Amino acid sequence: MEEECNSESPQFQRPDSAEKAIKLIVQDQEYTGKIKELQAYLDKVKEISKPGCSPEVLKMALNSMSSLVSFLSRVSSSSSSSTRKLHASL
Repeated sequence: MEEECNSESPQFQRPDSAEKAIKLIVQDQEYTGKIKELQAYLDKVKEISKPGCSPEVLKMALNSMSSLVSFLSRVSSSSSSSTRKLHASL
């Protein structure tokens, strides 16, 4: 079965619909790029702090990662809380 695109649909009649679609695609690509960048940093941390590294490097990696996880947990929970409040108000 061949599916046809109905160009008479309201989403295709708006002049800004193509712009919005392109913007979403670009945002998705940027997000994916940032995730890949984060993964690269995590890989570097793994490589630098592998068994045999100096105690100072290990201590710094542990302290830094612990602080980062703590900070991200707080930011994430406050962000989730704000989202829940927004949904509740709707």
